[in-house]
Amino acid sequence: MDIGTAMSVAQTLLAALQCSQLNEICSIAGYKSKLGELRATVVRIKAVLEDAEDAEAKQVLSKQVQLYIEELKDAVYEADDLFDEFVTLAERKQLTKDRVFSVFSKFGTAYRMRQAVTKDRIFSVFSKFGTAYRMSQAVTKIKNKLDAIASDKRFSLGVDPKPIKDRRPETCSYVYEADEITGRGLDLEKIVGVLLDSNVQQNVSFLSIVGIGGLGKTALAQLVYNDERVTTAFSSKMWACVSDENEKLLDVQGVLDKILASATGEKKMNGDFTMDVLQKRLREQLLGKKYLLVLDDVWTENYEQWQNLKQYLMGGQTGSWIVVTTRSHRTAEIIGEGLKHELEGLSKEDSLRLLKKVAFGSQHSNPPEDLVKIGEDIVKECAFVPLAIRVVGSLLFGQEKNIWLKIQKLGLAQINRSEHSIIPTLKLSYYQLESPLKSCFCYCAIFPKDYVMEKDTLIRLWMAHGYIPLNDPQSPEDLAEEYFSILLRRCFLQDVKKDEDGSIESCKIHDLMHDLAQQVVGKEICRGETMNGDVDKKVRHLSLNFPFTNKKSRLRSFLLGFDCDQLCVAALVGNWKYIRALDLRESTIKSLPGSIGDLIHLRYLDLSHMRGLEVLPGSITKLYNLQTLNLSHCRDLKELPKDLSKLVKLRVLDLTYCYELRYMPRGMRKLSCLHTLNLFVLGDMSSSENNLLEGLEDLKALSNLKGSLDIWVRYMKTGYKINGGKEGGCLVNKEHLKEVCINFLNNGRREYEEAVMEELQPHSNLKIFRMVGYEGVRMPSWARDNYNLATFLPNLVRIDFYCCEQLQHLGQLRLPQLKRLRLFNCPNLTAILECPALENIKLELNENINLSFNERLKIIPISGGEASPYEIGPNLRKVTIDNVAWLNSLPMNSFHDCAKLCITRDYKVESLGEAMEVFRSCSASLKYLKIDGCNKLKSVLRGGLEHLSALEELEINNCDNLNESEEVERVSFCQSLRSLKLGSLNQLVQLPNWIQYLFALQTLTIHNCKKVESMPNWISQLTSLRKLDVRDCSAQLRERCQEPTGEDWPHIQHIPSINFVFCSL
Repeated sequence: MDIGTAMSVAQTLLAALQCSQLNEICSIAGYKSKLGELRATVVRIKAVLEDAEDAEAKQVLSKQVQLYIEELKDAVYEADDLFDEFVTLAERKQLTKDRVFSVFSKFGTAYRMRQAVTKDRIFSVFSKFGTAYRMSQAVTKIKNKLDAIASDKRFSLGVDPKPIKDRRPETCSYVYEADEITGRGLDLEKIVGVLLDSNVQQNVSFLSIVGIGGLGKTALAQLVYNDERVTTAFSSKMWACVSDENEKLLDVQGVLDKILASATGEKKMNGDFTMDVLQKRLREQLLGKKYLLVLDDVWTENYEQWQNLKQYLMGGQTGSWIVVTTRSHRTAEIIGEGLKHELEGLSKEDSLRLLKKVAFGSQHSNPPEDLVKIGEDIVKECAFVPLAIRVVGSLLFGQEKNIWLKIQKLGLAQINRSEHSIIPTLKLSYYQLESPLKSCFCYCAIFPKDYVMEKDTLIRLWMAHGYIPLNDPQSPEDLAEEYFSILLRRCFLQDVKKDEDGSIESCKIHDLMHDLAQQVVGKEICRGETMNGDVDKKVRHLSLNFPFTNKKSRLRSFLLGFDCDQLCVAALVGNWKYIRALDLRESTIKSLPGSIGDLIHLRYLDLSHMRGLEVLPGSITKLYNLQTLNLSHCRDLKELPKDLSKLVKLRVLDLTYCYELRYMPRGMRKLSCLHTLNLFVLGDMSSSENNLLEGLEDLKALSNLKGSLDIWVRYMKTGYKINGGKEGGCLVNKEHLKEVCINFLNNGRREYEEAVMEELQPHSNLKIFRMVGYEGVRMPSWARDNYNLATFLPNLVRIDFYCCEQLQHLGQLRLPQLKRLRLFNCPNLTAILECPALENIKLELNENINLSFNERLKIIPISGGEASPYEIGPNLRKVTIDNVAWLNSLPMNSFHDCAKLCITRDYKVESLGEAMEVFRSCSASLKYLKIDGCNKLKSVLRGGLEHLSALEELEINNCDNLNESEEVERVSFCQSLRSLKLGSLNQLVQLPNWIQYLFALQTLTIHNCKKVESMPNWISQLTSLRKLDVRDCSAQLRERCQEPTGEDWPHIQHIPSINFVFCSL
């Protein structure tokens, strides 16, 4: 059962009881003592829950006690709802009062205002409850309910303070038959290869085998340990089962005792030796020997404890190895410089083979085909985990087909609720988590299996439910990131995807871990495709993929997976008043009901991808507790509520792709908690100078912004004079911003844009700077003259300038960390750049302009002498250019590691021979070459391609004069080419005959080559060709390739995959 979440709620309740406004009201009404008594009760309850959590971990929590804990949880939730409402109303009223005082103070009437505030005015905060007296009655009622449950003598859990030792049987090195361990041959060979590597220089090396419980880490270690090659190579082998999951401190002496016993063949001393005698005897055993030590089932994540153990294991001969099996990536990290072998599930074939062995026993070589077919679904449900397959196979042994069908229908989740289950094994990991981490992990059950969970979304949902303590010295977001990292390294989360900077964007949860989470939370989380009737009253978090409305309930989460109409949304909002997280993404409603403002508990609101949503109701600003408002991809949204500044607890405002947003409401500076705001609009056609200045001041005040920020500078109809050069600017105080994009939306007013840019100096920590549509001739003062871009932004790794058509001079810049440079349609730009770390460069003009980019842009090459320190380093990986001649001006050693080269819209180049030196320089590294829009190019055959020995992909598009019709003799270039794409080649009448010599070619794509009407007979010689894609080509070509009657069909019939699209007959 999920006790951790209840403890998080109890902690939130304790925080609410500390609310100063709440205490003030109770004090005035004479009921402060009752509030104190309630606090004492909640403290007792928290202690009861802690005892229950300990009892659950030790597997001594009876069914009867579990029922009482459920009652207690319900009461805690109810109390939390009640006091969250009290506190919200009190704080919201105080905020309103402070705003009124602030306004009146400007007119000298604040004193009279304060005199007018009476006790009755304070009590009116709780007009919903009538009077403070009635509020106190609610306090008394909930206190009595909590007391009645918490004081029940049946809650005397009597938990043994000592941990249960050896809950998991101790492992040993013995393996009965290696053949019984299925599907680990490749893992075995890989690890044995590492252990026997003769190039190892260290005396003792480390290797970790990491994976979730049930994957077979111990079994694999046993295979390695008993391999004949390993036995021959190591003069001494030792095995110690550590299994320290219940230990707060690693029992170093106990582990050394096990190692010594394994080395000598004697019994463990169990404390009969002192530590000094023990370590001396062990050193005698290890000294000068090449040994293999397996430490199985290690849990410690404490670096100091590991170092304490490690110091006694370092006396071996060169080539000695210590192999550790663990469920924790963190454990693998603290082991040090060693290798890590991440164990995964079995293949589908091996999984089925294992199931047949277990389920059919001696008959596994000839099992019934119908049962094997069912078994294919069952092993998939087992997530290809060996232990799960063995559990299910043992249940199926000797069973009839109807039992197989029943198991197939029920799935592993149901089996995991039985006594025969893998879940107890996984729970060992779960019990090691602290209470908040348990809550965070269990909440993942609200998503379907195999669902890609966005990390930021997950963290925001955790925060909405109070799983992240707000009283921690770290910010809630930083603490949540730490929680996420812990769950990841302990294998509760997996399959991470990262952005180009290496930051994690998303993850998944293993199917078995999903089953574990669902079993722990029970009915509290409900997720379904269909549902009949009402939601169970125990459900607090609901995720559905179909339209559904329910009568009033105490739901705290509702995540939508379908298009919800206007009536449905109104019903949801009206019935679920205690909701904390509401996800209505992708609904097609055009407006939200005004009653959404009544959801005073709401912390998380996702309205993303709402087509047709143009405005939000003003009542949304009553959501005082709102932390996250996601409006991304609301492409029709034109404005935000004017009182948005009332959402003082807002931390995330996602406006990604809100292209129609016209302006920002005034007072954004009051959102002091805001740390994620990816779009800020300055100015408006109907706005005044004052509006622009207020927008700049609002932007300046948002000093906690993190991540990326797009600033849209809109056209202003009236007044745009700005007193530039103000100290500090609007962005310089935002040290946590990683990326800034300043987008001038076709204003066409140079002086205005230059004045605005003066105010937008970023902080020096900035890594990515993008500028779009800037009409200024020069950069602002902070980025030119003696104070240039490189001086103020030394940490830049990427610069993008788009359509800055008038911009002329950047100066001479040293950008030591710059990795990516893109300049598009900046025809007048000049600069001298020193970029030793540059990896990706893209320089182009608009395709409608029959010119190349300004050749006065210089990237200074590596100097041959000492006169010039400026350089571009030999790190280029990807180059996109519309000027081959300029490319030749770079030092050729810059291309040694270039893997991708795109030559686009070079209207001068006639032959690839102009790039021959470049091709020679990257001959061993270039994998991908694209030639696009080079109208004067006549041939690609002669001119350097013969040097590209590593080329795997070649793409040629939109080269109107290219006509590769001449016959050539056998050529030897591009022998590594795997993929060739020919597109929109208007003069091409037949496939170039040099293609016949591309013997490694696997994919051939022909697109929009209207004059090609036949396939050459030499296509049949390309025996490696696996795929032929022909799109938007002539009907004659399609007819000739018809199966089986087409004239050219014999030439292509050997190709496994042939697709003709938009080639009508």
